Amino acid sequence: MGDRFDRLGVRHANVEALLRRPGIGHNNGPTFDMSWEAWVWRRATAKAWKTPKPEVAMMRVKRAERLGITYRELTAAIMDSGAHLGAAVIPLSLAARVRRGPNREIIVESRNSIATLVAKFRGRLFVLGDIDAVPAMSEEERAEFLATLNRAFDGKVEAVGWGHDGPAIRKMLKANNLPHQEAFLVGAGMGHQVLGEAAGLPLTKDIESWFA
Repeated sequence: MGDRFDRLGVRHANVEALLRRPGIGHNNGPTFDMSWEAWVWRRATAKAWKTPKPEVAMMRVKRAERLGITYRELTAAIMDSGAHLGAAVIPLSLAARVRRGPNREIIVESRNSIATLVAKFRGRLFVLGDIDAVPAMSEEERAEFLATLNRAFDGKVEAVGWGHDGPAIRKMLKANNLPHQEAFLVGAGMGHQVLGEAAGLPLTKDIESWFA
């Protein structure tokens, strides 16, 4: 009789899981890696994220607030590159709408939400403009574009670079004597995430969480 009884066929679906439960004292967490490499990594991580002296922590908190990022993002950038963030790069298409007026003049209309965030920013601000942002823009118009842009952003923009890729960002920052490790990209979506990585910037901050 016992051999003919299909015990597996009548078991509840949870029985197998219950039978495989670890013994007393196990917290059901992942397998603990006891390798030398894992130990070194845990030790280095703990040391890196050790709370600094109060004056250092306060300085970082204030800097992060001025830039609109978190303390952890600022600290991670310091650990990653050894440089202190102090500048932001915003793609022109994200910051403003650019069009031609009735007399062919260039008109820049800041996006309201971005203008509010830029007003809070207390660092060096750079804008990356797509070369085709305004069709048939002349060299003279391009040279005067910074002044036009700053009328919409209260003079907060330090420089405008032209291009659409990582090297264009690096070129703009280098022209303004700013190491790329000290700047972060404010963007939206995976495309801007890739752009920031291509430029070698230590952080890409999503516009939705900037100054959140």
